[in-house]
Amino acid sequence: MRRFLNVFALVLGIALAPLSPLGARMAQAADISKHTIEAVSAATYEVVMLKPAEGHLKYERPLPMDLVPYTIRNDSYYSVGTAFAIGPNQWVTAGHVFDLGHKSLSKIYRLRDHDGKVYDVDQILKYSMHRDFVVFSIKNPPEIKPLATNTVPRINEKVYSAGNALGEGVVFRDGLFTSRTPEEDYGDWKWIRFSAAASPGNSGGPLLDTDGKVIGVIIGKSENENLNYALPIQEVLQAPRNVASVDARIVYTIDNMPNESGTGRIQKKYKLPQSYAALDAVITRDLDQFGMQVQDKFLAERKAHTFPSGKSSLPLLYSDSSTVMPGLIARGDDGLWDAYSPAKPNNSEIGENGAFSYGTVGSSDFFLFRKPDGMQTAALYDDSKLLMDTILQGYPLYRTVASQRIKVTSMGKAAQAYNYTDHYGRKWLVRVWNIDYADERLALFALPVPGGLAGMIRVTPVAQMDSNIDDLKVLADFTSIAYYGTLADWREFLAQVDLLPRAFADIHIDFDYGKQFSYRSKRVAFSYGPAEMHITPSSDLKLKFGYFEDDGKTVWDVSQIVAGDSKDSSTFFTVVRHMHPPKQLDDRFQSRWQKVTQHQYPFNDAAFFDNKRTVIGDIYPHGVPDSKLSAAKVVYSAFYGTDGSLNQKMAQTRLDHFMGQMKVIESPF
Repeated sequence: MRRFLNVFALVLGIALAPLSPLGARMAQAADISKHTIEAVSAATYEVVMLKPAEGHLKYERPLPMDLVPYTIRNDSYYSVGTAFAIGPNQWVTAGHVFDLGHKSLSKIYRLRDHDGKVYDVDQILKYSMHRDFVVFSIKNPPEIKPLATNTVPRINEKVYSAGNALGEGVVFRDGLFTSRTPEEDYGDWKWIRFSAAASPGNSGGPLLDTDGKVIGVIIGKSENENLNYALPIQEVLQAPRNVASVDARIVYTIDNMPNESGTGRIQKKYKLPQSYAALDAVITRDLDQFGMQVQDKFLAERKAHTFPSGKSSLPLLYSDSSTVMPGLIARGDDGLWDAYSPAKPNNSEIGENGAFSYGTVGSSDFFLFRKPDGMQTAALYDDSKLLMDTILQGYPLYRTVASQRIKVTSMGKAAQAYNYTDHYGRKWLVRVWNIDYADERLALFALPVPGGLAGMIRVTPVAQMDSNIDDLKVLADFTSIAYYGTLADWREFLAQVDLLPRAFADIHIDFDYGKQFSYRSKRVAFSYGPAEMHITPSSDLKLKFGYFEDDGKTVWDVSQIVAGDSKDSSTFFTVVRHMHPPKQLDDRFQSRWQKVTQHQYPFNDAAFFDNKRTVIGDIYPHGVPDSKLSAAKVVYSAFYGTDGSLNQKMAQTRLDHFMGQMKVIESPF
């Protein structure tokens, strides 16, 4: 995720609910005259945004809007801050109130006066992202007297915060100018620290002396003490005319390297005046491009030590760790790369054998979605409304209205729909829905799997969604997953040829119910008939995929195949690929390799009883001396298991028959 560091960028910005027009109520602070209050109020307006449309969202029950205060539910606008006049048609607010450079679903700012009249923002005249202010004009401006300024205020004198505090109109609250504090990044100026109260909605309002003169622009609130921040008005007045300045630090982090970050500083200047839309577009473009550069640099600098490269990747490359529930390959606290699936996923049944399971890993909800039996796979992939409507039966998405949580049941058709192919040739469905009322988006990254989908979900503000999608594209390469389903599921899945991962180009799965099943890849092949195990639509098949080295490069390919009688039966055949571990790996890996190549339990062709079933395993092929196996690069084993107790001879006969139909194609040496 890319974060733009702007110290107080959102602390006092957007109010959480639509607010009433300025002037609806006025609170008089001590020691400031009524005349001064009236003069300041006349030149201090509310910054508003038109409420977005509801979009396509539907809910489990009607929204209880009657519980929202009358003035709020009947206001057509959201209140986002305060602005004040300092010259003829020259208005000032905090830079973060206008949020230049960040996308939104409905980003058109207006001013509203104390009578409720609304004015469109016209031209941006001055702007500094770092100092967090903007000077602008409005269309068809009213005749008002601008506020006077004081550029030399003194510490310990009384000051007044004025602005749209919590939507209660122009509220004046008193306190002291307590100190000057250097700005945190480079010490380029000093903040005014003051003790007068400031609340959400005050951002961009004037900080006044006892004569009603502006000494600063209210910017933010201290998180750990009852002192607030204002930018000295002198910084606004002496800023160069007709210049927009972007000076920001970007910090990049990503979920699977939680203790590492990359930084960059962008410095840009733009000629003014420009319309808000034009300036916003060019700043947004430049911030996105620079953010991507910071991301690319971060990843490039760590490439030699990022999975699958480097010694810290070896344990995972020689482990069988994939699970049906998708997980994230991440660097652990021990510095080693491993696969992490949700520890305790939430599980929901959604009818007709459909199910949705999800759990959080990092900033994403990893999920496994099994479609209802009556739903066609192709329809699920093609119809984004059907897809999300079904997912929402198991995935919790709520809207809070007057402290009541109302479940979202439909999001309509996705606003964006495309496919993305990761480094390993896996084809992800990318679908993005708008959540208009909250200026948010939901992004779904989903891999088609037998019976449904598996992948990641994120919900973020619109301004952050592009960088989050960039993150998900990176994390797609680090997703661990096994493919599992009934043969009926596999038949539908394999029919979606255009969505199959690249690895399936070398995998051929063929079956005829009641007659035969066969599997063949460039590595191994086997087959069996109904005499060995049932072959029905409810028979199941699991392909466990791993990341491993092959001909000098890392591939994502099948490391284990499990063919089962059915999901309700313990009868199965399993084929496992084992790799000769390098010397750098510890005794766990060396010991397992020794067990395999020396035909030790459970690879010794001896039946054993485990968890109410009989299991037997052996190394392919029979008769290879242990000394030769020890020198191999790759060795395969096969297992047979069935419910209940089976004697050695019968178990061995069934395993031998299966292995007689098995062939290792890749060279073991």
